[in-house]
Amino acid sequence: MPTGTLQIKVSTGDGAIPVFDATVKVSDALGHIVFTLDTDINGLTTVVTLFAPSRSLSLSPYTSHLAYSLYEILVTHPGYIPQLIRGVRVFEGEGGLLPVDLVARTARTDRGDSINVIEIPPLGASGRP
Repeated sequence: MPTGTLQIKVSTGDGAIPVFDATVKVSDALGHIVFTLDTDINGLTTVVTLFAPSRSLSLSPYTSHLAYSLYEILVTHPGYIPQLIRGVRVFEGEGGLLPVDLVARTARTDRGDSINVIEIPPLGASGRP
């Protein structure tokens, strides 16, 4: 089965301060949680291996199959607004590092049950978003 890898780096302050003990949930395209991880003192999760379709799918211009798998990443930590990233792509044989910058909950930033959602646009026919 072809796979790729992914690691998540959670920080705050535009990447300046690592966030220790954040919870990171990795879900597949069907919404099934495939990994639940915690960040270390450097704000890093362990590297996880995820399914990715065969890279041979990208060799034909006439295929309707994606040459990558799509995942959603949910990052939570008490004191920070949760962040959901949709459309994270994983390619066969490739490793990725996903930076996630959390915003602290304050009276000004928090609107109750708010969550920051980031949508990564799909790749077009040219291979560009």
